[in-house]
Parts: sequence; C-alpha cells; structure tokens
Amino acid sequence: MESEMNNMTLEGTQTTKKEFLYTVASVDRAIELLFVLESASRDMGITELSKILGVQKSTVHNLVQTLMARDFVRQTDSGRFTLGFRLVRLGVAAADRLDLRRLAEPILRELAAASNEYVLLAVLHRNEVTIVDSVAPQRSTFIVPRIDFSHTFHCTALGKIFLAYSPVERRQEILSNPLAHFTPYTLVDQADILQEIEKIRRQGYAVSCNETIEGVTCLGAPIFDAHGKLAAAVSISTASAQLSVENYQPVADILKEKAAAISKLIGF
Repeated sequence: MESEMNNMTLEGTQTTKKEFLYTVASVDRAIELLFVLESASRDMGITELSKILGVQKSTVHNLVQTLMARDFVRQTDSGRFTLGFRLVRLGVAAADRLDLRRLAEPILRELAAASNEYVLLAVLHRNEVTIVDSVAPQRSTFIVPRIDFSHTFHCTALGKIFLAYSPVERRQEILSNPLAHFTPYTLVDQADILQEIEKIRRQGYAVSCNETIEGVTCLGAPIFDAHGKLAAAVSISTASAQLSVENYQPVADILKEKAAAISKLIGF
C-alpha cells in the first residue's frame, strides 16, 4: 500500500504550473486531488490522499466535501472516495468539441470491425499522450487493461508514434526524463529507443509487444493534418497470444489505411 502511494505522481499538474504564471492555490489543489483519484485503481481514503498530496487531512476533507457538492467526487459504500459522475458529462462534452474525434469516429468503427480488435485514438496535449476516443470490437474475449498513457512514450504504440514523428527538440525533452521500466521487455536504453524510432519512420507504424503490460500487443499509426504535421495517433490493441510477429504486417496495413483516411478528412 505504502509503495503504491509513493509511486503515484502529480506530473500532469506540474506541467500545467509551468505553463501558467498565475494560479489559484485552492483550485489547483482540488485539481491535483482529482488527478490522484483518476490515476488510482480503487477508491481512496482521506489519510491516503493527505499523504500523497502532502497536505493536512482537514484540508483534504474540505476539498473532498466541496467536490462532492458538485458531484466531481463521490463517496463509495466503503466510506472512501472516487471520481464523481459529473466528470463523465464534462469528459463527453469536451470530447464532442474535438472535430478530430467527430470526423474520425466512423473510421475508428470501421477499423474495429475490420481488425476485430480494440481501437484507441490519441492526441498529444501538453506533452502527454491523451486518449480522446475508443471503440471496442464485437467480440468480448479481450479487455484492454486500464493504464495511464500520459507518460508512456517509450513503451506504448501510441507513445512511440508521438515520439517518432515529433520535432527533435520535443523528443529530446521527453527522453531526458526518467523512463519507467514496466516489464522485462520495456525499452529504456536511449540507443535502443532511437533505433526503434528510425524503424517506425521507415515502416510507418509502431509496435509495442508486452512492453507496458505482459500479454498485450499494440500497433499504432500516425495521423497528419493539412500542414503535414502529426495531429494524432490511432492504435489497435490485442492479446499477444493472438497476434504473432508474422501477422503484424497485414494488421498494420489495415491500420495505416484507416489512419490515412482520417488524415485525408482533416486535410492532409
């Protein structure tokens, strides 16, 4: 329990603080609390939240009560706390305002149907990989595990696409940060990652096999805007046992075809 709490970070809020000179401390702390609940795989108590946030339990209690009043946080049967249902409405409203998501949705469904695999659409927001849409296949034999994609540039197919097609300066900034070692297959050596980037740019797609979660393989492809710049990335996720190396290319061809169709819709 203690190690899990120590491993939790607030990198997303730190990025925001760097970009904006003036912030309201109490609002910022409430947002940090929401980020902690978002990254947690379970509901959390006041004491845990207090230790992670580094503030008094009375402060956390007041924040939680305020957020509960707006349904941003809710209390579970256990007496602990998790994200509230109001955030679902806010997330849907924000996603609906993304033209990319609206235009890409039919093609994402085509991709899920054609590949019979789980499909994700992601954008780069403040140097973080952000999932903006997902489509599940008709079959229900594979469930994509819940992970935080924001800082997984080196080990997810989506992250590798952003790494490979981003400007050199951004790539250097990302790789200058400590890279998490999720499994024995995670690439953390700079030379190996740069070699992987060259391969991705040659073949036009990225592969992550057991690198973030053992047993899960993902393929990702880039989406370009009217200026030829990387706008987003799309991926297919499946169980590693169901997709052998020999079958990467046929799946990648379908993925790249649909990624190109989305690129065309947004002006490429």
